[in-house]
Amino acid sequence: MHKFAFAFIAATVIASASAAAAQDYPVAYGDLDLGTVEGAATFDTRVRQTADRACRGGTPISDAQCRQRFRAEAMRQLPTARRDDYARARGNRVLAMVPIIYG
Repeated sequence: MHKFAFAFIAATVIASASAAAAQDYPVAYGDLDLGTVEGAATFDTRVRQTADRACRGGTPISDAQCRQRFRAEAMRQLPTARRDDYARARGNRVLAMVPIIYG
């Protein structure tokens, strides 16, 4: 069994509304299998908890917008293959090629 050297890879997201107060908030995902429902749900929880910490102090509306931007940035920074795994797990879809028979 192979052990991954990068058990805790972090996606750094910037979640502050103003550039002067911008801080980095890492969201660990290296230990998760984003291709499973459980792994995707754990990632969602981590992003939500980190966004809640990062997006405090404004009005309820600005905090909600900050959390939306934070989530979008966290997703954008995932490597493409990991993002695709996450999308499949969240979509609960089975992809298959089915031949079409005319006749």
